[in-house]
Amino acid sequence: MPELNGLAADEFIVVETQLAGIVSPMSRTFKAWVVSLGAIALFTWISFLWVDKPVALWVAKAFGQRQLPVGLSETPVLSLPLIASGLFVVLGIVALAGRRFSKPEMTIAMSVISTLATIVVKDQLKFVFGRTWPDSWGPGVLSLVQNNVYGFHFFHSGKAFESFPSGHSSVAAAILSLPFIMFPKLRVACAVSLLAIDIELVVLNLHFVSDVVAGNFVGCSTGLFVVAFWRARTAEAEPR
Repeated sequence: MPELNGLAADEFIVVETQLAGIVSPMSRTFKAWVVSLGAIALFTWISFLWVDKPVALWVAKAFGQRQLPVGLSETPVLSLPLIASGLFVVLGIVALAGRRFSKPEMTIAMSVISTLATIVVKDQLKFVFGRTWPDSWGPGVLSLVQNNVYGFHFFHSGKAFESFPSGHSSVAAAILSLPFIMFPKLRVACAVSLLAIDIELVVLNLHFVSDVVAGNFVGCSTGLFVVAFWRARTAEAEPR
């Protein structure tokens, strides 16, 4: 039987089939992600023109301005980056000690990694897009309701220009996307939880509609990337 680089022809066919089984699903996922990216970009444009402003003004008229204890979430003890970093270090030490993680434990570890990555990515995107807020939640925060300021100011830094994408929805999606992907039975609960968070952010006038939708895409994308990394390494380690 002829050989191809040391492999018999029938063995080569088996390997090729296995690789096709690995690559094909991820190719479909990649195509779906690209289509979703385009859909989110189109939705953001449409929402910016015809949805975000009317909704924000209606919320302000219907519910009034919200006075939220924003400073509470900025204290070092409740810092999400600090909590996620601490979990990352602890889980890393446990892994170095030789513990093999169960599927739920691995999901938690990947959620932590996804959260940390999302925090970095969304902060950079906020700087790139430089969008002002629907309502002012603190001093020096420019907004539509309080200052009649509305729009994107690309590559502007500062709290006044950090509405898009929503950091809250980004991180929530980053955390919930992992159990959504890893445990199909939890998908409805994860989707409902994320939707509830999004609605709350809009009703409180903390973000525009397109802010939370884009934030969801950022967080879900990061979660998907982390799972893709893990599955790629798992596929490589499998005997063929």
